[in-house]
Amino acid sequence: MKRFWNKKNVLLVIGFALLVAMPFLIITEKRLPMMTDHSINPYSEPEDIAASYIQKASEHYFYREFPQAADNYNKAIAIDEERRDAHRVATTYNSLADLYVWAREPEEAEKYYLLAAQHHAQTADLLGQADSIKELADLHMKLKHFQEAEKRYSESLSLLKDGKPNRVLGSVHEGMGHMYWKANRIPKAIDSFTHARNTFAALHYNMGVQHITGVLNRLNKLPNTQHKHALRGSPAPEDYAIH
Repeated sequence: MKRFWNKKNVLLVIGFALLVAMPFLIITEKRLPMMTDHSINPYSEPEDIAASYIQKASEHYFYREFPQAADNYNKAIAIDEERRDAHRVATTYNSLADLYVWAREPEEAEKYYLLAAQHHAQTADLLGQADSIKELADLHMKLKHFQEAEKRYSESLSLLKDGKPNRVLGSVHEGMGHMYWKANRIPKAIDSFTHARNTFAALHYNMGVQHITGVLNRLNKLPNTQHKHALRGSPAPEDYAIH
């Protein structure tokens, strides 16, 4: 009879024993401490004090720590107002308004969008002013305050009456289109979306053109031309093909 404990079998037994013991060795192994960077933002703090407050506000905003974010935005605004930097005050007011939209405090959001628009007006920044008014109109549209939304969209359009194609003009027409669609005023929605598409086409913004074209196809009930982003969360009719 051949001896069992030959070299090959001994190695197999040792290997099996190590395999069984490995999980226990891992559990009882002394773990090395991990080096963790506890800073929220990996970038260095700006030297400018107002910019530093805005960075801190952005960090708190990201983590939905709205009171702390608002406090830092207001500190930055106070400094920039002392410096008479109306442009930076306007953009920070706009960020503060966006924050209150996320915090679901529409009255505060409206107040700060209007303050942003006023400060943009001080520097004759029509695009900035129109954009802040448009954001306010978007807010009212989402709240289904259609009369106030239409008023604000029209106000924004009046600031851009020279008609030159630009990002804000296209966004205003698109917002109006969504407002009329929500209010079931389909002919007006089609007219606004058509203006938006033409503006985006003039800017060579192809993604915007494709998206608005899909929306118009849906509103015009053209079969087999549906763009999936035009659905707005509602099911498509059976005769539509989603591409």
